[in-house]
Amino acid sequence: MGIDGNTLRELAIKVSQYFLDFLESDFKRQQAPRRRIVLQTESGFRAGMKIGAYPALQQNLWHLLERPIERNLSFKFQPRMYSRPITPTLRGIIREQIAAISVEAIASVQAEVIRQAAFTRGDAIENPEHWVDGVRGILAAEVAAQIVRPLLALLDGPLSHQAYSPQDSIFSAESELVEVVAAQIDAVLPEVLSRYLATGDASSLQGALHDLLTVEATRDALMAYFESYVASDAYLEFRDLETYAATGENLQLYLYLGVLRYANLSFPIFYVPIEVERLAHEGGFIVHIQNHLYTNKRALDFVLQELAERQKRQWLSPVNERIAYLNPEQTLAEVAAPLFRRIANAMDLGGQVELGSGAIREAGNTTVLMSTAMHFAVADRADEALLNDYEEMIAQARKNEPGVVELFEGIVQGVLLDNPVSIHREVEAEWDRSPLVDRVVIDSPVPPQRGTDQNPCCRQKSGRQDRGRRRPAWHWEVAHNYSHRRGLRAAWPFMPDSIR
Repeated sequence: MGIDGNTLRELAIKVSQYFLDFLESDFKRQQAPRRRIVLQTESGFRAGMKIGAYPALQQNLWHLLERPIERNLSFKFQPRMYSRPITPTLRGIIREQIAAISVEAIASVQAEVIRQAAFTRGDAIENPEHWVDGVRGILAAEVAAQIVRPLLALLDGPLSHQAYSPQDSIFSAESELVEVVAAQIDAVLPEVLSRYLATGDASSLQGALHDLLTVEATRDALMAYFESYVASDAYLEFRDLETYAATGENLQLYLYLGVLRYANLSFPIFYVPIEVERLAHEGGFIVHIQNHLYTNKRALDFVLQELAERQKRQWLSPVNERIAYLNPEQTLAEVAAPLFRRIANAMDLGGQVELGSGAIREAGNTTVLMSTAMHFAVADRADEALLNDYEEMIAQARKNEPGVVELFEGIVQGVLLDNPVSIHREVEAEWDRSPLVDRVVIDSPVPPQRGTDQNPCCRQKSGRQDRGRRRPAWHWEVAHNYSHRRGLRAAWPFMPDSIR
């Protein structure tokens, strides 16, 4: 054809890069990109979750990110597997509230259980088991009314701020707290009540209540419970994310790595697509991390553009490629770390923050802040479709893979080298086959002028005027052939699916 493969490859790269730049910026000043960190949509759906609130989950994710991509990058996500403990400050508040439980409250429970046992002892002759269960129910009700509920009323406010959903409210744990407080006395109550029923002597019941239901035992049991108390469960948050992702065809789950905050906007620095598989029998999910590392180049360029505008200086994007292609032995963490360092240098934060495992680190100034925090999020992938097509074409052209060179070979040949194909005979043949009435009067959806369709006289005089005028089919064929002669039609079958 006269043009070698290297020339065609360079042409493919330059043309694809041109359209990629056009789609990203429209060659104008950029606006704030849509890919941001949003925890909840305007319609109320959960769209993101902070991974840093669950230390075990964050540690597990970093372990996967530091694993070569040739290995399996997946983990299991089940209820109560990753939970958020209460903070040390809140634990101190709980300790003080438990220490404030009075001796009078315990004595009130003891007195009521003894009184009700004596009052209902006469009914125990007909059904002793029912009577024992009734006294045990009185014990539980009194423990709830005198000890547990007053404590919950004081703790619900602080705990609800750390809970994810209303189901995580401390009031949902009332029955567990009652069981914890009354466990020792409840275990011996059937035996003590049976003796009381047989002998009529309540001393054994009084002794058991005095020895096993004490202020010290109650405080110790409650503190032991709150030491292992879970403020929220990561599974519930991730389940809501997965549910929201299933509501839209173009919604995709991502792992966001790093945060760039400018003004009141928060952008992910990197994002990795993830796939979720439901566990049918066990309950939970299998989360698969894909081996593609995307840089939020639009957000970086937008922030740098705004900083340059403020400081009256030129700016240069620290990241040339939006997609980082990894070798099988590479890890996502080792590829992202140097990119993160270059971005920090561009933001005048060099040496202040490094991307890596461990506690969340951040650095900032008066205008911008960078953080190593991670998020799970749901985002629309439709905006990335065209960019992915052109980026894939550029990558294939640089790797000399078959397909792209043939694509541009067809485009160049159709535009520059091939002569246009005449369709004059086809047009004339279609015209000759058309009936005379179709040559003179053409069907059209265009309605007659206002008022003529309501006037019978006008309709009668207009004849077939209501059919309007429409250009015949051959006219559109001529126009289409003109596009073909311009070379566009030759290129059309080769264009990516998302551009057709």
